[in-house]
Amino acid sequence: MTDYKTLHSKAFVADLHCDTTLLMKRGYDISERHETGHVDIPRLREGGVNLQVFACFLDSDIPENEHVSATDELIDITLAGIETNSADLALCRTAGEARTIVDSGKIAIFVAIENGMALGNELENVARYHERGVRYMTLIHNVSSQWCVSANDTIPSFDGLTDFGCDVVREMNRVGMIVDVSHVHPLGVTKVLEVTTKPIIASHSCAFELCGHPRNLTDEQIRAIADNGGMIGINFHGDFISKRRWAISKSLAEENPAVVEELKGLLFGKYSGEDYEERYKRLAPTIKKWTENIALVNATIEDVVDHIDYFVDLVGAEFVGLGSDFDGIWLPPARLEDCSLMPDLSEALVKRKYSDYDIEKILGGNFLRVFEDVCG
Repeated sequence: MTDYKTLHSKAFVADLHCDTTLLMKRGYDISERHETGHVDIPRLREGGVNLQVFACFLDSDIPENEHVSATDELIDITLAGIETNSADLALCRTAGEARTIVDSGKIAIFVAIENGMALGNELENVARYHERGVRYMTLIHNVSSQWCVSANDTIPSFDGLTDFGCDVVREMNRVGMIVDVSHVHPLGVTKVLEVTTKPIIASHSCAFELCGHPRNLTDEQIRAIADNGGMIGINFHGDFISKRRWAISKSLAEENPAVVEELKGLLFGKYSGEDYEERYKRLAPTIKKWTENIALVNATIEDVVDHIDYFVDLVGAEFVGLGSDFDGIWLPPARLEDCSLMPDLSEALVKRKYSDYDIEKILGGNFLRVFEDVCG
């Protein structure tokens, strides 16, 4: 059997999505090894992660006139974290830069925006964010915007993507910013693929056929993204990879919608300071109870590899990668509780009889290909 540790250490390992910037906004020091959270520099080192995407997530509940300033603040926080830790981290704008950074012994940090509302409905902000170092943008999150329909929207008011939305895709192609369709409604994914001239990604999504969460991709979407030359990062969120876990979570959410919204606010950085501490303390008993219930049916690393298997069987190993969603998910899978355990994923792939070549593509090679195709 292949020595998975050696294989993992020589591979270029890229994680397409984490929400650690939200923790940094509350004072989380990524230079220290933590017992909470999922990502920090010591654990990235332990996990052999070479490129980590830091997503600047914009909460859709933020007032529209604050969308741009709120996004700029998150980019500022991310760039400041890179600068403060310049002995370990460096910003990558191209695939070539990423390779050079890794060869120098540092971790390449890729800055992304999650939620196209960050544009403030101004097309010129695409180029401005690109100038600031942003290299992919997720077009929407869980609430539809004026120009892009969310996957959570059961009654779309328009055909997935408006004319302005199509212009956003064209402008992203022009400046060299990757279009990310995770969270996008199937109608929107179809429109994006009609418009784009460059490969796209679904940075943190899974297979709908294995787990029927509305955030997951249908076979038709998976094939279309592969035909486009793009790729898909497998999300580690238990609700997206395990039918049993999703059933429990959905039941709890339907019984307690107000509590779920407040918990999302805690997770997605809606509250801070004393407000955050007060709300967390009040919800602590509920969080403990729900955590115990979900833990009984929690996902495992094998569920993650099941989704990788599904994508590979459907379209081939050239179109699959990793998009953990660390620090944006609740109760990661067993044996993938944080980024330090990434080598265990290589071990699981070796046990499933993947070739070294295919494992290296899945771990990061496929994303580097798209990164280079779109951004240089």
